[in-house]
Amino acid sequence: MNKNLVLILIVSAILACGCVSTQTMTPVASEDLILSTEPIVMKEFHEQDISVLVLNNNTSQPIDSVRVSSFGPFAVLGDSSYINIPATKQATVNARIQAPAFDSVEETTMLTVSYASGLDEEEKPVIQTKNIPVKTVVLPDAKLQFVGFAADIDDLLAAPPVSTWEAEKGENVTIKFSVKNDGQTTIAADSLVVLVDIDNELIGGNANFTITQSMARGGTSYTRGVEIPILEDAPNGETDVYVRLMQGEHLIDSQSLVLKVKL
Repeated sequence: MNKNLVLILIVSAILACGCVSTQTMTPVASEDLILSTEPIVMKEFHEQDISVLVLNNNTSQPIDSVRVSSFGPFAVLGDSSYINIPATKQATVNARIQAPAFDSVEETTMLTVSYASGLDEEEKPVIQTKNIPVKTVVLPDAKLQFVGFAADIDDLLAAPPVSTWEAEKGENVTIKFSVKNDGQTTIAADSLVVLVDIDNELIGGNANFTITQSMARGGTSYTRGVEIPILEDAPNGETDVYVRLMQGEHLIDSQSLVLKVKL
């Protein structure tokens, strides 16, 4: 009798802690799970950690072995973290993903969370799944190169670029740049834009330039440049000049320069 009593107490303690939710025959329905996560923006074939908030809205049963099991064309690397979530509680499940080629991803990708709950007829854990649509953007793995000031827009290759430039009020300043494709997928012509912006708007404005070359793996664009006039009544002193590589509204790469205006 004593041994039976001890066994009953052990089983009762395990069930009370919520660690063995598969003792229930009826699994927690996917409708009882509420998932949320942030939009994903990353470069192709790069890796990134993501987090999914999981709310177990079931009033009586916990769920076990909760993890991110798949994410469309994104690779879920290694073993995603496994967590147990008691009834009516929420927890965060983490995973590390790798992006596919930038031209193979839709604006919305389905992320799947799997979990164990209940037992089947063979008394094996029942694996259930829940899907959530996630906004996804995969960008080309491109970068700016040879960014800096140049003396003349008509001879951009005459000298190496410099990161600091001194000019007088009313002059034009020339900023040059090129782009390199460090990724695996060909970047189409006219899909990338370089924005050049003088931070202090009392000194000068901004300009943009569309990259008209397509670039396969390891390919580069021509070295190009833009001219930005310094205002006649600009204050003297320094300002940052930001050079940004964009695809639509998404930033791919950026560098900063320093412009000095003479008294």
